[in-house]
Amino acid sequence: MPDLACSANTLRHADLATRIRAAAGAGFTAIGLRLDDYRSSGLADEAVRDLLDEHSLRILELEHTWDWAAGEPAPEEAAMFHLADTLGFRQLNVPMFTEHTRAELVESFGRLCDRAADHGVLVGFEFLPYSSSRTLAQVWDVVAAADRSGGGVIIDFWHWFRSDAQAADLAAVPADRITSIQLCDVLPEPLPDLTTEARHHRLLPGRGAGSTGELLDALRRHGVTAPLSVEVFSDDLDALPPAAAAKAAFAAAEKTLATYGQLATAPWITSLGQPGTLR
Repeated sequence: MPDLACSANTLRHADLATRIRAAAGAGFTAIGLRLDDYRSSGLADEAVRDLLDEHSLRILELEHTWDWAAGEPAPEEAAMFHLADTLGFRQLNVPMFTEHTRAELVESFGRLCDRAADHGVLVGFEFLPYSSSRTLAQVWDVVAAADRSGGGVIIDFWHWFRSDAQAADLAAVPADRITSIQLCDVLPEPLPDLTTEARHHRLLPGRGAGSTGELLDALRRHGVTAPLSVEVFSDDLDALPPAAAAKAAFAAAEKTLATYGQLATAPWITSLGQPGTLR
């Protein structure tokens, strides 16, 4: 069984306790969370920690969409870093939807990385073809210019396919600066509104029209050893009970990796120094 994280958005309507149980039951060894999943859970930190330990899970990634280049640190950061200091997670996943100059993005990303580093957290910049940072080249340009060891880029298969990225694009990005890989797939033809497609109509890994095998091979040849998660925003998946949705996501990813070959994922640790997998 591969070490896989269940993204926050694969089980986006499940409460935190249900999400933990469903992910562990399906075979996942880690989970992702949105900040609001944590804040709205109604659970004390000790209760969340006990649930994670009971089900042998760690938190790979935390997500929250805000304009991190707007100026002063947003109030939400206190909650993010509190979670890092109490429960532990590996990385903060950030896109950018607001238009900023390159200089503003570079300076702000560097400062965000510095604040995150104080709590043992990495920062992965994610390109989204319907955002203001649309391509791998754009986000890597910011990350490279910021020049922080804790900063990297995230490769999401849906965003890769819909941004028309090519294997050659990986050459500019050192393998160890790819923070994580998010597995999913795309419809045969793009919908008129990519935002709607991305948030409601993704497909399970290996079940769509994306060149999944080619991308996995390119990542292997490039030497990428980043953690893997399954991120499938899907109304169809939402309609299933969380346990069934988690099992479908894990089974699709497991079959995809068995078919096309696994990536040699390197061990990782959380912000508390915990091993990323308890298996």
